[in-house]
Amino acid sequence: MGIFPARLPFNKRPYLKICITIMKKIIFVLLLLTGFGGSRLYSNTLSDDHSSDKDKVYLSCTGSDGMGADGSRSRPYYSLNKAVEGRLSVSDTDTLFILVAPGNYLMDRPFVIDRPNNRPVVIRSTTAEKPCFMGAVRIGGWERWRDGLYRAYVPQVKQYGFSFEQLYINDRRATLARTPNHGFLEVESSSETPFVKGGRFAEYASQRICFKSADWASLRRNPREDFSHLKFRFYHKWSITQKQTEYLHPDSAYIYIKGEGMAPWNPITRGSRYVMTDYMSALDEPGEWYLDRTEGYVYYLPQEGEDLSTAVCYAPALKRWVEFKGQPDAPVSNIRLEGLSFRYSSYLMPQAGERPAQAAVETDAAVSLDFAENICFYDCEMKHTGAYAIWMRRECHNNVVDHCLLSDMGGGGIKIGEPYYRTDGRRVSHGNMVHNSIITHAGIELPSAVGVAILLGADNRITHNEISDLRYSGVSVGWVWGYNDSDKTQYWGKNKYGKPIYKSVPMTNPAVRNVIEYNHIHHIGWGELSDMGAVYTLGETQGTQIKHNVIHDVWSYDYGGWGLYTDEGSSDVEMSSNLVYRCKSGGFHQHYGRNNRIENNIFAFGHYYQVQYTRPEAHLSFTFKHNILLCDKGEVLAGKTWLNGKVDMDYNLYWGMGDDPAFAGKSFTQWKKEKEPHAVKADPLFVDARRDDFRFRSKSSARKVGYKAWDYAAAGVYGSDEWKQKAVLPAGVIEDFNKAIALRMNK
Repeated sequence: MGIFPARLPFNKRPYLKICITIMKKIIFVLLLLTGFGGSRLYSNTLSDDHSSDKDKVYLSCTGSDGMGADGSRSRPYYSLNKAVEGRLSVSDTDTLFILVAPGNYLMDRPFVIDRPNNRPVVIRSTTAEKPCFMGAVRIGGWERWRDGLYRAYVPQVKQYGFSFEQLYINDRRATLARTPNHGFLEVESSSETPFVKGGRFAEYASQRICFKSADWASLRRNPREDFSHLKFRFYHKWSITQKQTEYLHPDSAYIYIKGEGMAPWNPITRGSRYVMTDYMSALDEPGEWYLDRTEGYVYYLPQEGEDLSTAVCYAPALKRWVEFKGQPDAPVSNIRLEGLSFRYSSYLMPQAGERPAQAAVETDAAVSLDFAENICFYDCEMKHTGAYAIWMRRECHNNVVDHCLLSDMGGGGIKIGEPYYRTDGRRVSHGNMVHNSIITHAGIELPSAVGVAILLGADNRITHNEISDLRYSGVSVGWVWGYNDSDKTQYWGKNKYGKPIYKSVPMTNPAVRNVIEYNHIHHIGWGELSDMGAVYTLGETQGTQIKHNVIHDVWSYDYGGWGLYTDEGSSDVEMSSNLVYRCKSGGFHQHYGRNNRIENNIFAFGHYYQVQYTRPEAHLSFTFKHNILLCDKGEVLAGKTWLNGKVDMDYNLYWGMGDDPAFAGKSFTQWKKEKEPHAVKADPLFVDARRDDFRFRSKSSARKVGYKAWDYAAAGVYGSDEWKQKAVLPAGVIEDFNKAIALRMNK
């Protein structure tokens, strides 16, 4: 009988039956709309125990989609697509329960719902063990080859042209053969020939890139006919370019590539870092692999202790696991996926390569939603992705990701909204929630990807998540550069040839009233890219609140490893009651913006600065009050801008654990007299800040500046000890992070 625990009396009358079915659908929607509390309530109350057999479909990894199966408990189906076939458009509005037995399900195509569904759908595991849907091909039959290498024949490569750029050995992502094995090489020189002129850079051009001959020793050992998939990844400030070559000369160490002209902010010039991947002679370190697309063999150099005769190996074959795609005013809606695991999605570099894109914004996701409402992912796992895990893209409203684990991602975690402005006046994606989830180990294929990106979207909530082990920003909010009342060049979409379109027009930023709260964001950057923030904002984002987050260990390659970062016109943003420490360039930085509130935060142990302010303007840039700044090195306030910029600042507490802190070149006495009459220099009396314990032994110093203490232990995920333990970064990852930073800082 759907979502009700028992039949109600007097339900034989037709009009009452109609009312009951309407009420069921309303309750389903309301439970999803209640956010994280609602999803837990819904988890407990939306039971299939009292549903009729016609409302249940069973899946088993030993089931079949053939003639002998009917989806019953005794004759279950195998695939999700078969489970919903013919069951979504029927007039019966009772909830459809798809009950999935544990086991592994190899997917030969994505699970797709591409038209409105008339009834709510619940897809859940029948046990505590998560059934695993895998978009991959299993590889076996490894044989010893030569020089310590093993190989396995993959028949789909020669038979069907199957190709893959990721490989997993015993649930671990192996490394596609690369040079150098660690770190980067540097470009020697470059030149560009434009063919089709554009605005600030050519619409179409070719580049000649020259390299140091000594760095190409491994390339010259490679068979000349086997460069067809050789890839170059060039690192810029906040993005990458990834290309195959049009022409390569191994002996002279230069290549030609083609595509868009080099943007002045993302050039490939002398000193630019790069790596080379996907060629046989680079396979020289344990854990690396290479695919011979001509012969169909995959080669692998085992790590110590790996036994390939018993190893479980997968090559991803599907770009997407799930695709929900409705139509304008006819969305896919009211679907809940609970207790499921999805693994292995593919990323293949596009034929034209990857152009530089902040946040890897154009890259697809393994779970894709368009025109989708009230979709809930609860207690799900999404692991080993080629690109992003989830993208709630066009007109996605009131969707929830709750208590989910997203890990080992080639791109980032979750994107919400679109990256380009539409002129049809329709509403942007809004009201979505990412809550109590773990997003970790990302940016492996696309280092510029972020943990959570809210693009052009409004009223979304990112709360109580653990976001860690990324190469770029943790949470990014907004996708309009500059102020609403000024012309600006914006990405506008793509033309029919797939080329990006840019327009210079005044725009109103629709990314407003988003809330980033009670998240634990840490160990990001890894010294690979620059100009990043644990929480990064763009444009006029009225009503955006960034509160009660714990942020630490943000380390960029060059400049810009900040905790909180209001960039390019960020306005009317509240950043309050955050704990931010151990960030390379400081706890807070404002490039330019207006009317932001930076209040009641703790900024501690920035390497170069504690807080930074770049561009003074005629209007009020921000309010800076009731903050505690604790330093042991570097400047407290970076630059003279603090003296001549328009900042409403006072009632801040300052303390130096090393040398006496300087304030934009002035002593504290001078600073207090000229800028902050109520500033206080005093020990904040933390329990043990050196050991990351920022509780107060006494609040006497904090009270002098009106600082209001909050429980920073409440940030991050909550629930069972087992769930919270999953959010803890392994000691080996933290050790590797610290080694990478030490190596970078000592150069």
